[in-house]
Amino acid sequence: MHRENEDVYPNRLIGIRTVEIGGLTKSQLIQKMQEHSIMINEYGEQLLTDNRFTTSDKKYSLQTVELTVSDLGFRDGATTDQIFIRATELGLELCPLELGPYLRLQYLDQPEGYSGDALQRHQAPTGSITIASEILT
Repeated sequence: MHRENEDVYPNRLIGIRTVEIGGLTKSQLIQKMQEHSIMINEYGEQLLTDNRFTTSDKKYSLQTVELTVSDLGFRDGATTDQIFIRATELGLELCPLELGPYLRLQYLDQPEGYSGDALQRHQAPTGSITIASEILT
């Protein structure tokens, strides 16, 4: 998500990253992830092989803002639509689909994998980042 206004969250320490994206073909991007031994789960593989997943041939930068659902004002959780509407109200935008792999390449020390905890099964691993982007299906 892109943040236009520095004062949107004045009382909240938030993660802001500038991410360089673009400049690689889809094949080159996948190869680069393999070179860094980045594991891709089934959903990631589906995204990368989907024809709607495209990459920009030109490099560009964007800022991301890391927030929890609670940071958006939903203490008890929310639907994806509610989250997207609230983010839009705060001046945030959906991320391009290609951000995920580029962010992962720039965050090589991200905790990765299943922890072995049966209660965490079918959930994102601790330390993972969910990216708000266009929903394909």
